[in-house]
Amino acid sequence: MQCYLYFIVFLVTTTTSGLTNVDGFSIQLPASRGFNYSRPSLSFFSLSASSSSSNAIRASTSTNQRIDIDESFKGLEKIHTNPDIFILHDFLEKHHCDDLIVKASEKKMKQSPVAYAGKFDDVKELLGLAAKGPVAWISIISAWLQVKDNNSAAAAAADQLQFLFHVLENYILTFFMAAVGIFLFVQSREDGLQDLRTSTSTTLDDLYTESTLQFVKRSADLFNTDPGKQDPARQAMYFEAPTVIRYEGGQSLAPHYDANRSAETEDANRGGQTLATLLLYLNDVEEGGKTRFGLIASPGVDDGRGKDNKLAVQPKAGDALLFFPADRDGRFDERLEHEGCPAVDTKWIARIWRHIDRVPPPFGLSNAELLKL
Repeated sequence: MQCYLYFIVFLVTTTTSGLTNVDGFSIQLPASRGFNYSRPSLSFFSLSASSSSSNAIRASTSTNQRIDIDESFKGLEKIHTNPDIFILHDFLEKHHCDDLIVKASEKKMKQSPVAYAGKFDDVKELLGLAAKGPVAWISIISAWLQVKDNNSAAAAAADQLQFLFHVLENYILTFFMAAVGIFLFVQSREDGLQDLRTSTSTTLDDLYTESTLQFVKRSADLFNTDPGKQDPARQAMYFEAPTVIRYEGGQSLAPHYDANRSAETEDANRGGQTLATLLLYLNDVEEGGKTRFGLIASPGVDDGRGKDNKLAVQPKAGDALLFFPADRDGRFDERLEHEGCPAVDTKWIARIWRHIDRVPPPFGLSNAELLKL
């Protein structure tokens, strides 16, 4: 029996080397291509050294450079540094904002889409954690229980082979059951994501109206550091087509990320990683509907008396909010978690995502539309 005990100790030591229990292990669950929601703790898993994806996340919380913008752009005001967040005052005239609302209303507004970005990476990571932890332990212990009563010297050698066979057999069965459980868990999370986003939206993927044309052109000028502002299409080719989103009373968007830590694979057909988010507020909102950054403190705000000290922006018609969900190399920045607070008054916004690569149709603007710029 001692050989079995030594073997068990060796395998358990090997599979758990460097592993420590992590109560707050979390993944990101993005919606609408890039919304990453935190999921509950999985305390029954152990996490050793951080995975490559989490290493990338941590690296991006340093002072890695964001993409360049025109720092002299009219109305540009930096409201936070590292990570950099800007307000662009009077980015678009009110009549253009009103027209964007009209054009969006004329199209069929649908519930804003939600997708589980990072799903395959999360499944892979959870399967890896299960294989190195619970699956291995259960397989070894159950195999030992199956052969522990065979103590005859004649049967010792055969029992050792029998033990190894049971370990392999139990491992395959236990891993299959764990995989089924993980896929069901991930699917349940995916099914529940839509509840986290209750707005309606539509895409304006043509530039035949002056309001849409001006929104895209000024966005291109913002990211164009050439003083002459030549060829705005060279910048707009990295944009997703503008999306207009409506939040009615009580509607909100839960805390999320716009970048996708699996962007290289999951967003390869839509320009890869999201490097910048530009939110244009189309109407004044007196109550509710703030854009709130839950991990960033607002400079000069003390919450000692219960006041929320997180950075939040109140919508004002014509103003735009600019932030950078990932650095210029596409590394995910976990500090840029944000949310759309519950609306009291109806809120309208128009959004452009600037990606790391060219965004082809149907997600981006076609060549014919780009030529209109």
